[in-house]
Amino acid sequence: MTGDGRLPLEGVRILDLTHVWAGPLAMRVLGSFGAEVIKVESTRRYDMSRGEAVAGPGAGRVFIYPNADPGEEPWNREGRFIERNYNKLGLTLDLTRPEGVEVFKRLVKISDVVVESFRVGVMANFGLDYPRLRAVKPDIIMVSLSSQGQTGPERAYGSFGAVLEQTGGLAAITGYEPDAPTATGTFIPDPVVAALAAGLVVAALHFRRRTGLGLYIDLSQRETVTAIVGETIMDYVMNGRVQRPMGNRHPTMAPHGVYPCAGEDRWIAIAVEDDSQFAALCRVMGRPELAVDERFADVVGRLRHQDELDKIIADWTRQHDHLELMYRLQAAGVPAGAVLDGRELLADPHLQARGFFRELDQPGAGRYPVSFGGLKLHRTPARIIRPAPRLGEHNEYILGGLLGLSGEEIAALERAGVIGRIPAAAVRREVEASDG
Repeated sequence: MTGDGRLPLEGVRILDLTHVWAGPLAMRVLGSFGAEVIKVESTRRYDMSRGEAVAGPGAGRVFIYPNADPGEEPWNREGRFIERNYNKLGLTLDLTRPEGVEVFKRLVKISDVVVESFRVGVMANFGLDYPRLRAVKPDIIMVSLSSQGQTGPERAYGSFGAVLEQTGGLAAITGYEPDAPTATGTFIPDPVVAALAAGLVVAALHFRRRTGLGLYIDLSQRETVTAIVGETIMDYVMNGRVQRPMGNRHPTMAPHGVYPCAGEDRWIAIAVEDDSQFAALCRVMGRPELAVDERFADVVGRLRHQDELDKIIADWTRQHDHLELMYRLQAAGVPAGAVLDGRELLADPHLQARGFFRELDQPGAGRYPVSFGGLKLHRTPARIIRPAPRLGEHNEYILGGLLGLSGEEIAALERAGVIGRIPAAAVRREVEASDG
């Protein structure tokens, strides 16, 4: 908190129209520093990471529900949604309806930032593109997180992280040649875009404070991915080389790989930067003679004989626990890291000491640890303020408390289907069941 006890973004109001991962994560970060983030969904089109309105067979294997049980309200119990959306308020508003658009514009008048991740043209179809929002509030800041950006021949394309890894150039250098391009598995574009988007919002707020002017930010998620692999473009421009997948190896470091350890599916990553680190590795292995072996005495030789060297190292690592080996190698000055799964991360003593996980009490789902790392500003520490919003949970507070709508006006919006707390698909299922 600041000297007066306030979080640094307290007093900033953000309307969050983003779905899935990149945008929601960015807004969660800003909410953790005190911004009032209002997540705007509709009962017909809510954030898809909430899961299904009507849980079908096998839903517990596809989505992340407590004890794999969707419960009566699966849309309020999905783990991914909870992880990405705590520290937000929740509002449902059908923006395909004139009444919904009018309410949204009234919210814009009392807000600072609008962030959206629709396909290009959707906000314009709603009548809520930047020129029209600026007419409502001249100093509004708007951020569009689209797949390809707002201009260019592919601007109307849609995509998810797995697609962006391909078109952005990342997949071309991940995996193992000559295999097909390989996705990272966690879809790196989303968290990278999230970090950039959060920073851009803060920069835009600073710009507005200096100038009094609003700002429009056109953030192309594909371009963000391509920026990650900028060195591959430089290599081609400078040398005519097209980089290919190298697996776990490195162009200038050897040994550099992930090696099997004792136990089922246990591994350790080892990355040796120079001859002194290699000599240290050899001492830990009990094989000091390898450091002076003419095949491995310098990096040129080690790169040339990587297959032989990797086999020697793997034969040794197989005999040891991955965590114990990490501790020994790090103590000797050799960069190494045990490959940790979700269970091990939760119990990791370093993450625990850093306070990476915080307990979140999520109504309707239970109490669980959620990730809270990377937010350590010593004067203004982020904090968990509220759980992830249930669908439409704060309709009355936002519409009545912030906009001043009467109870009857709010009830009329609900009767008209402009707002609500239950997905339209679930309502239809209930009606069909009662009719049957």
